[in-house]
Formats: sequence, C-alpha cells, structure tokens
Amino acid sequence: MIVVNYLASAALFCVGLYAVLSRRNLIKIVMGLSLMEASTYLLMVSLAYRAGSTAPVLLSPPQGMSPDQLAAGNVADPVLQNFCLTAIVIGVALSAVFLTVVVRIAQHYRSLDPARIRAMRG
Repeated sequence: MIVVNYLASAALFCVGLYAVLSRRNLIKIVMGLSLMEASTYLLMVSLAYRAGSTAPVLLSPPQGMSPDQLAAGNVADPVLQNFCLTAIVIGVALSAVFLTVVVRIAQHYRSLDPARIRAMRG
C-alpha cells in the first residue's frame, strides 16, 4: 500500500516538472511548481507512516494498554508530519508571492509568455 504513495508522489512530481518545462505561461509554471511541492508533502507523510502504529499523543490509552507500553511500542513519528504542515504553510505563502510577481509582470509587459518577456527586456 505504501508503495502506491511513493509512485503517486513520483507521478505528481513528474507532472509538475512537465508543466514547468513545457508550458509557455507563467501561471501554469507556478501551478507546476505547486504540484511539485504537493508531491513532496505526499512523500513526507508516506515516510512517516508505520503500519499498525498508534498516535503519539493520546488522552487515554486504548483498552488493555498502559502509557509505558505505548511509549515503548509502535508509535507513529510526528516529526515528519509536523514538518510537512510547516512546509505547506510556507508553500502557500511562496505561491502567493510567485503569483503576485506574475501579476506585476503581466501588468508591466502585457504578456505571460517568458520568451516574450525576455525579448522585451533586451
């Protein structure tokens, strides 16, 4: 099951890379970068997965288990999940900045084609 997540992450990254390399529109390039970011989030969450594990923070232990057994048992790693949430917040802010720059470029050059913008620059 976890192999499917790795393959989906690789496929999503390839689709984003294709969008970045083949599109002639700055908005589509930013969307491709966002897809590449999303693939890394999926990969990080997949790396943190452990089969049969429990949550690292519980209000009360499940029936028949003590807190000591939970601490020494199969507990999911929350560090990658927390890192992923932080990366999502940073990625949203970065996408907003990218799109703001694209809007300013479109207002100034009246085009979203990177080749035309380079040609106009001189």
